[in-house]
Amino acid sequence: MDKAELRQLVDAANTRYTDPERNRNINEKPGEPPRFEVYHFFMSMCSYKVRGVLDEKDASYVSHDIDILPPNIQNYFPEYVRLRVKGGEAIPQPLVDGYTGRSSTETEGFDPCVVPTVVDHEAGRVLVNSKATCLYLDSAIDGGTELVPKDIEAEVIAQMDVVDRTPHVALLYGANPEGDGRPDFVTEMMKTAHDVKIAKLRENMALVPDDPVLVPAYEHKIVKEQKAKAFVRTESDMRVALAEFKALLADLEKQLETTGGEWLFGDRFTMADLFWAVSLFRIKWLGLGYIWASADGVHLPRVEAYGRRLFARPSIERSTIHWPNAPPSEHVMEFYGG
Repeated sequence: MDKAELRQLVDAANTRYTDPERNRNINEKPGEPPRFEVYHFFMSMCSYKVRGVLDEKDASYVSHDIDILPPNIQNYFPEYVRLRVKGGEAIPQPLVDGYTGRSSTETEGFDPCVVPTVVDHEAGRVLVNSKATCLYLDSAIDGGTELVPKDIEAEVIAQMDVVDRTPHVALLYGANPEGDGRPDFVTEMMKTAHDVKIAKLRENMALVPDDPVLVPAYEHKIVKEQKAKAFVRTESDMRVALAEFKALLADLEKQLETTGGEWLFGDRFTMADLFWAVSLFRIKWLGLGYIWASADGVHLPRVEAYGRRLFARPSIERSTIHWPNAPPSEHVMEFYGG
């Protein structure tokens, strides 16, 4: 992309994000302007992943921690959507038009109104698929942890795919049919979340009524949110999502039996481990940790021990568990001195 055009798009988006506490430089290095600019949200699964990679790579970046939950929903602003759509031109997936409870671009299509979005100013690129972005950052940034070693690249990516295609979103927005353990503020917010999101989408679309790029982007996103609302209120759909979670964790338990070290691939911490760290923390945060450990005993002991090691990883502590504004959950208070 032409760098002057990219600069204009970024500058336009940034007019909406001015709070100095949520728009700041991370890991600044003297005399070295940040190469990357990251639009993310403090409790977004995909944002956790990108921040974790940047931390493992010891990279500096401009952080725009934008609010994607009701009532604010700052990721629907036309200026941000225009920047993200520009990045979407480089990926093969069509605009999103359905919902399966996942956030994967490969399964859902390209969502023009979500986070994270990463700008690489040096390369003149806008990156909008979180899994592909993480792989790109690992290869583009010299130094730090080698997260995708060439000799096990296929195996690492296969595990990343498992996490990427897990229906995390469904179990955030919808109640667990075995007993809703989500934090109270989440349960209350999600009662009207999709209706609020659809109203905000229409409100922003009305600002650009004749725009040939943005109007279709908003229309597709509205369709997705309508289908999402129906999905998370359908008990049978939620039971399928929960069953899939349980099966994937059982598979992870078996995978961990074969490891020769602390991590999925022996003694090397890889991007597969980083993705699983994000997944396991979110599951525990939602009150679903009983799948591997509950009051009556530990059911998946290797997953339990693996999670403990992952949650102690400095990059996970900084980018996920203790990222500023991390919201409370009674299920993870052990990490906050509670």
